[in-house]
Amino acid sequence: MQFIVIAETDHGAVSLPSLECVEEARDLAAASGQPVRVLLAGTALSAMADVLAAHGADTVTLIEHEALSDGGAEHWLSIMEPVVHEAVADLGVDTSSEPVLCILAPDSSHMRAWLPRLALRLRAPLVSHCLQVQTNDERLVFVRPTHGGSRHEQMVCPGAHVVCATLAPGARGLGVADTHRRARVNRLTPNLSTETFHERRLHTLPPDPRTVDLREADRIVAGGLGVGGPAGVELLWKLGTRLEAAVGGTRVIADRGWLPTDRFIGTTGKTVTPKLYLALGISGASQHTSGMNRSETVIVVNNDRTAPLFSLADLGIIGDLHEIVPALLACLEE
Repeated sequence: MQFIVIAETDHGAVSLPSLECVEEARDLAAASGQPVRVLLAGTALSAMADVLAAHGADTVTLIEHEALSDGGAEHWLSIMEPVVHEAVADLGVDTSSEPVLCILAPDSSHMRAWLPRLALRLRAPLVSHCLQVQTNDERLVFVRPTHGGSRHEQMVCPGAHVVCATLAPGARGLGVADTHRRARVNRLTPNLSTETFHERRLHTLPPDPRTVDLREADRIVAGGLGVGGPAGVELLWKLGTRLEAAVGGTRVIADRGWLPTDRFIGTTGKTVTPKLYLALGISGASQHTSGMNRSETVIVVNNDRTAPLFSLADLGIIGDLHEIVPALLACLEE
């Protein structure tokens, strides 16, 4: 079994979900002793090869072109398709067995814009939003959420020699980087004319906290049963708007209809890794904390000083959220 990871950058560095994909591929390829090849496209990529190597890449191909700064799906497809075809040819895919090659990428909005087109041109199935990739009797098994996240399903792709898959951000988490590892680095500069493209980026709109995918949010305001009801959830929305943060919560309030079902966080919901996680009225059951315990900074507001979530807090505030949140909103208005 061989693996190609298509990585992407985020604010001038390799994205964390991309590094998760590299580690997932490394674990799967280790059993057969196969190398992991990573394709990274963008601009100013020189310093990123060592980071990819530290997380498990054996070969890194850096693809630099000014068109990639526009980020359009057409640009990426035009540049990446021939590179992937060449990589597949270099690996010498033997179509007498199945599958022999997995192309793994992070499940980001950017990848979702163009990777399905690449899979179609490769005549390969695409399995999206995987929580885990396993091997069973030399067959790839993809674990995905289903039934609104309340169940997991296992998928296989019989008859496919190449399979494309995307890994859900935060589903795996990052291990410890081995800074002594080194990878063979190749550099490519595609010869393309941007004048032939139909897509052009005019400007980027800021995300709407009411609709942004929780897995891609840098800041999250989350509520639990302590919000008390729909009126308490409306406070979350107001605070999220003021902080330019996404709004989420526990499964309990989603099941009660106080919050949309696609916005609950936990084992059977979304796994998030924001820079700021503000938890209001959440006790901290393991089902919920498993979905947010890799947040960079956690602030907890709860009137129960014994709430388990305080053990994860960088800042804990004991008090009534119905008094604290309005006061915080008033400060933000000023």
